[in-house]
Amino acid sequence: MEETTGCPRCRGPLDSREERCPACGSARPPGGWPPDFRIGQRILGRLVLTRRLGIGASGAVYVAEDPEAGGRVAAKLLRRELTRDPELVRRFRLEAVLTKSLGIPAVVPAYDFGVLEDGTHYFTMEYVEGQSLEDLLTGPLPLPEALSITRQVLRALKVAHGKGVVHRDLKPRNLLICRDPLGHPLVRILDFGFACVAGGTGTSRKGPEDHVGRRLTLLPTVLGTPTYMAPEQARGSSQVDGRADLYALGVMLYRMIAGRPPFVGTLDEVLEGHLKRRPVPVEHLAPGVPAAVARVVARLLEKRPQDRYPDAEAVLQDLARADPDGGPLPEPPPEDPSSGPGDLLSQVDRYVLGTRSLPAWPGVASRPRRSPAWWVIGAVVALAVAGAMAWWILR
Repeated sequence: MEETTGCPRCRGPLDSREERCPACGSARPPGGWPPDFRIGQRILGRLVLTRRLGIGASGAVYVAEDPEAGGRVAAKLLRRELTRDPELVRRFRLEAVLTKSLGIPAVVPAYDFGVLEDGTHYFTMEYVEGQSLEDLLTGPLPLPEALSITRQVLRALKVAHGKGVVHRDLKPRNLLICRDPLGHPLVRILDFGFACVAGGTGTSRKGPEDHVGRRLTLLPTVLGTPTYMAPEQARGSSQVDGRADLYALGVMLYRMIAGRPPFVGTLDEVLEGHLKRRPVPVEHLAPGVPAAVARVVARLLEKRPQDRYPDAEAVLQDLARADPDGGPLPEPPPEDPSSGPGDLLSQVDRYVLGTRSLPAWPGVASRPRRSPAWWVIGAVVALAVAGAMAWWILR
């Protein structure tokens, strides 16, 4: 179990194995890092942070309990030092808006988002008991379970891609597996921190909505997790659509069936595999897998997006033919005609891109802005001096 520790200097959350605090550079004390300073803190007037669920590069997630009403939510807090980067703050707010607005039962929804009194950006979301798929993958999964998980993710992607949302970081760590009373897996999708709002799978959106999508995706970095990264993401292409999510799901299905990902090794070897090499056919590592299922996996892992399935629905249809007796699935989400791509983009434009001012991290001095009037006066004085010197030289 993870030790919940924090930095005594900047009071940020830390992984207990860190030698130095990534935020302020403090070295780990001889006796180890102290407990996370957030534990026991009251936020939003009524919620108490009682336990840390996880920590990542952008922040940490805590269990937040209401001692009076007895309720419980999860609270994600952005690292305070990242508040100085407006792009990261927008991406954090985007994750909250998307999960709050998508309305997909398989996606863990946000409830509320904003800024705490100490300047920390937060959002609260549904607290779900479960186990990550990563923790379950100690070897191959039974084929019915692997296909049930895959089909549930595909149904969620069908809705998300239809609304123009691409996850871009699907991986076992971001899938929470719960169980129904009969022990069947129920999938909940987490972490839309790398998501983008663009056209649907295989499409491009034009006009004002396309402008929103471009503003949300122009980042000078390769986004995603290397083991599950589509070739176009590994190349840093800006033309990434829902077929990148289908590739990542293909990598997960391969691992669920074979017990290992298609490409392993160093970072360079894994990326080279995605870009250039054909994976070992999954049926060679799992001889009992039906040929029709193996063909689905192979098509999901095609290098070129146009050679993959065009959308999640096409994969669902092929899986239904390959496994007509597949296990039970939760009821599909009801169609919500009031929550289409345009409505979602308007929410993003209002609450993410429409943010005109972002609160600064307390204690970080901001550079004072000079009044435009002083620039004008300075320019006039400089021109006057230059004119006087020219007159003196040429007279």
